[in-house]
Amino acid sequence: MTQVTVAPVGSLCAGLGEGPVWDDAAGLLRWIDIRLCRLYATDLATGETIFRDLPGSPGCAALTDDGAILLAIGQGLLVMSATGDLRPVAALPPGMPGRFNDGKPDAAGRFWVGTATAEGHFDCALWCHDSGAGFSQRLPGISMSNGIGWSPDRRRMYYVDSVTQRLDAFAHDPETGAISDRRAICSLPGDQLPDGLCVDAEGGIWLAVWGGACVLHLSPEGRELGRVTLPTPLVTSCAFGGPAYRTLFITTASEDEDDPYAGRLFAADVGVAGMAPDRVRLP
Repeated sequence: MTQVTVAPVGSLCAGLGEGPVWDDAAGLLRWIDIRLCRLYATDLATGETIFRDLPGSPGCAALTDDGAILLAIGQGLLVMSATGDLRPVAALPPGMPGRFNDGKPDAAGRFWVGTATAEGHFDCALWCHDSGAGFSQRLPGISMSNGIGWSPDRRRMYYVDSVTQRLDAFAHDPETGAISDRRAICSLPGDQLPDGLCVDAEGGIWLAVWGGACVLHLSPEGRELGRVTLPTPLVTSCAFGGPAYRTLFITTASEDEDDPYAGRLFAADVGVAGMAPDRVRLP
């Protein structure tokens, strides 16, 4: 990959930016601020970002099949209408540890979302919500559930439990959602943690690295093909969007008041297109 130019979008600094998803119908990038409890909407043409305050700390956001926005807050899933009204649609069974963190829908409209705790114990899980069957636990023994994505043919799922410092791959059945054959394909060194991820239309994986000031471009086997370097260390997630999904949007977090780029949203042309985001199927 040739040298990539990365540019900040607008001037907003998030506390903990996360979960970007391109809303093609609105022409906006939707993303969240876990620390400030906000849902952002950024206009790529102007760089302007507007926000809505949320009733709790969001873990992720997704688009629904009827044009609304699904938010994972605490241990519940809520749908936000165009007017900003929130409607609860599902919650984890009582007594489950952790709060929702990163998540995405699959091509069948099921919503995959994992939990995490501040303590980092391996007592959390990756969950899958199907509109007809509710929540099912797909992976127990998780510490900090994070990035998730699928290959273009949907037969492979990529997944991050950040504390393990690994990116794992699974065999995935797109019809049933069953996963199997878990294996590590990439490990990070030192104090670097894998965070959010996305997959491009050619099958390449783009992995945000917390503490690494970069997004890694990986092959489906986990081999490094290149990297996008950021001017701030706490890189949290990434997603393709914009016209023809040719722009890689990258979110970051702010823990250094002397870093002018901490918490900023960035955009880069990485020479490959992404895929339109899948949408959550609601009853």
